[in-house]
Amino acid sequence: MRTGKKKYLSIHKNVTQLQTPIKYTIRLEKLIANNDISLYNRFDDQCHRRPFAPAIVFEGCTYTWRDVEQASNRMAHWYISKGICPKDRVAMYMANSPLFIFSWLALLKIKAVPAFINNQITGAGLIHSLKVVNAKFFVFDFEFFNILEESISAIRDDLGYSLYTITPKEEVLVRFYQYGSRPGPQPFGFMDWERYEATGFPRESRKDVDISDPAGLIFTSGTTGLPKAAVMDHGRCTLIVATCVAIAKLTEKDRLYDCLPLYHTAGAILGVVHTWITGGTVVLARKFSASTFWKEVREQEVTAIIHIGELCRYLLNTPEHPLDKANKVRIVLGNGLRPDVWLKFQDRFAIDNVFEYYSMSEAASSALFNVCGGEDGAGAVGWHEKYRCLNSTIQPGVRLVRVDTDNEELIKDKNGFCIECVPGETGELISMVDNNKSYTRYVGYFNQPEMSKARLIQDVFQQGDQWMRSGDLLYRSKDHFWYFADRAGDTFRWKGENVSTAEVADRLGCMDGIAACAVYGVNIPNHDGRAGMVAILNEKALEEFMGRLGEHVRKHLPSYAIPRFVRICQKELEITGTFKNKKVTLKKEGFDLSKVDDRLFCWTQGRYEPFGPNESILVLAGRARL
Repeated sequence: MRTGKKKYLSIHKNVTQLQTPIKYTIRLEKLIANNDISLYNRFDDQCHRRPFAPAIVFEGCTYTWRDVEQASNRMAHWYISKGICPKDRVAMYMANSPLFIFSWLALLKIKAVPAFINNQITGAGLIHSLKVVNAKFFVFDFEFFNILEESISAIRDDLGYSLYTITPKEEVLVRFYQYGSRPGPQPFGFMDWERYEATGFPRESRKDVDISDPAGLIFTSGTTGLPKAAVMDHGRCTLIVATCVAIAKLTEKDRLYDCLPLYHTAGAILGVVHTWITGGTVVLARKFSASTFWKEVREQEVTAIIHIGELCRYLLNTPEHPLDKANKVRIVLGNGLRPDVWLKFQDRFAIDNVFEYYSMSEAASSALFNVCGGEDGAGAVGWHEKYRCLNSTIQPGVRLVRVDTDNEELIKDKNGFCIECVPGETGELISMVDNNKSYTRYVGYFNQPEMSKARLIQDVFQQGDQWMRSGDLLYRSKDHFWYFADRAGDTFRWKGENVSTAEVADRLGCMDGIAACAVYGVNIPNHDGRAGMVAILNEKALEEFMGRLGEHVRKHLPSYAIPRFVRICQKELEITGTFKNKKVTLKKEGFDLSKVDDRLFCWTQGRYEPFGPNESILVLAGRARL
């Protein structure tokens, strides 16, 4: 690392640092009292302080705060001309670009609600999302027109949306020349916002914005099914981002590289909104590219990077380069950096600090933070000691409780209350709900009351209390570091033991030759629980690889956690826009030879052997020794 290996911040220093949430909770209450809670007002503050400083850098172009303000003013006037009013919703199906941010700001300043639609979903998933949003307008980038075309009739005629492309007409005619040859009228219009006036909107017009009003609807990644619309309200966005900014010590001098999709919480709320508080610059990329990532970071003199999921692993898997350490990055922020990647990533790319956080979109009080500069605390998603009052404001009620991972039911004591986990014991994280306080509110999902209600549990530790289930399994160490273990539905039981898919994936990720992998459990006839299976993307010699894989799992995994089936994938593993593996299809296909074209292997007598029709008959008959 650039300054040598550092030890983790001392406990005393860490506790002092956690006075920050108290400071910003007090500030939040002042903003509420002054009717100044609108998230747009934080952007407006920077426009007044530093109008000609760089706000956004995108593909070689720099946009000052005044540039962004005037562009979003014009777009706001366009929205008003089309009848958009306060609290109306507008669905945005867009790629990363300044236009996304202009549209978001335009809607915020007129108190309308943007709904960020995942541009990777189409067909039934897209129609489901738009039904949930129940908006008036569908605004899209024309580059997605081909994949949208099959759904346009349903969006327009069945759901009643008006469709507009934000891509300039001139660009459409140049880049998408086939558009001009299409017969008949087009089912959408063009947003000619640039011809509208650039006059602003007074701050007084947003005095009636409430802490719980949505600043955006952001859909969950859909790793386990249809996406749900989380409400990112003005109060929670302000509190969480201000807290992260202070802990990470981001300032107006920082240039943060954001290649995450803006339709996701990390890319939009932390990646962009943090600059509305600090006055710094966001260096925006259209999308993540492992081959150009560090080149852009060096050229733009980036000082901070935001990541999520497996992004850092993809970067670590790229060939080493003489300029790997030639960067000005002082901190990497995000969540999902696995322990097997953490220190290797810091060392190879000379990153002094990693700021890992844990948060849930549905609740205001579920945040954990960990700033780590060395080995102590590496891999932890947060540091939290519930008995220290300094840490209790942003994390007033975050507990780990025992759960039966087979049926996902919480385990109760003789009095019917939940049982807290001891250090080292894995349990489900739950978050206290108290809607009478700004920082413990439960937000839930938009327009999905049953799903929102299903996350809540009552009488958890005493009669009348209320908590929210996260669906995430974590454990904590004796020195109060908290570690992510798995999603509750991903952990499975085999041979009487609980197996964490995330832990198995971490162990496999240390092995050369594995570009990517997804671990999951599959049902086996006449066996209790589920057997482990792993889908692996591997481009090296198969025979040699399978032999090494067998040796690796014997050495690094307990016998019950060794995947009984291996699927060698010919194609890239399917991931969400936030670099998380999609396992639904993999689980359904399992080891069914009629559904899987990839090569399969089975754990037999301490090694992996090819899995074919004869082996399948034995397994399905319950006669295989697994």
